[in-house]
Amino acid sequence: MCTDFLIQSSDGAWVNGRSMEFGQELHTKLYVQAPKQKAVLRGLAGEEFESTPDYGYVGTSAMDLPVVTDGLNTAGLSTGALWLPGTQYQSLGPLPTKNVFSGFFVNWMLSHCATTDDVRHALESGAVRVIGSEWVAKVGPLHFPVHDARGNSIVIEFLEGKPVISENPVAVLTNQPTFPWHLENLRNYVNLSPMDSPWGKDNNGKVGNLPITQTGHGTGLSGLPGNATPPSRFVRTAFLKQFALQPKTAEEAAVLAFHLLNCVDIPKGTVGAKTLLGKDEYDYTQWVVVKDVTNRILNVRVYGSPLTWSVDLKNLDFTALNGKQLPIPTGKVALPLPA
Repeated sequence: MCTDFLIQSSDGAWVNGRSMEFGQELHTKLYVQAPKQKAVLRGLAGEEFESTPDYGYVGTSAMDLPVVTDGLNTAGLSTGALWLPGTQYQSLGPLPTKNVFSGFFVNWMLSHCATTDDVRHALESGAVRVIGSEWVAKVGPLHFPVHDARGNSIVIEFLEGKPVISENPVAVLTNQPTFPWHLENLRNYVNLSPMDSPWGKDNNGKVGNLPITQTGHGTGLSGLPGNATPPSRFVRTAFLKQFALQPKTAEEAAVLAFHLLNCVDIPKGTVGAKTLLGKDEYDYTQWVVVKDVTNRILNVRVYGSPLTWSVDLKNLDFTALNGKQLPIPTGKVALPLPA
């Protein structure tokens, strides 16, 4: 369960917000990869990914391994992996095809792509295939939102063994069903408005002959879904993003992004299911990131603390930090007010 979106400030900056909801503890850190330095990465089942990146990047890792689930590179490409049951990855391609295991596809995009066009060309030309067995697709079904510094936004899904690439005109993505379904579903909410409904607001306290007045501000959003399902989070994010006053600067856009992420936040214990072993497991918002793709700044906040931590890729010493996993501070609720 995840939510991803892109917003723009009036001065032209693009900011990408994303939440990560998961039941299993991910033990997330920030992984740093320097450009032009060969890396051999190992995944959860011992699979390997070898690459010499064209671009440096910083991303959220999983299970203390350099398997990046979301990240930003020095060219301003921002991407991540979101859950999509029903995924079917590609099969192995012949040489010189680059076969990339699905769990490392985010690493690959951040290593070698500067724009959404780069990603699209690599997949559509067959130069890169994203592979994974039927078992992998069952335990790790993923689709991928991709944004670049020019404000382009696409969604990559793997259906029936083929890459399906969609332009993302609303720049929002959650989980199942597939992305085109979510776009179509937005048509069911055309009545929503940021303004109060005129009925029952004034009209001498009546709707027709009924003595009804509104209970308070916000009646224009009556019917906006509020549950944690992917369709509800997609609709909620798309319309709140659309209705919010446009921020003036990148900093204001980052603030708006955090507010939008608050609207899809899932506290631990509120969304649960039984595992195959019959145990209770609770999906919750383990972390959120807000990435200023224009200015190459990654901000991260974890469940254990409302404080936000920032990494400026322009000033990062990639050489010194190459291959390292940086712990994200937690446990503090607030910092003391300066005297």
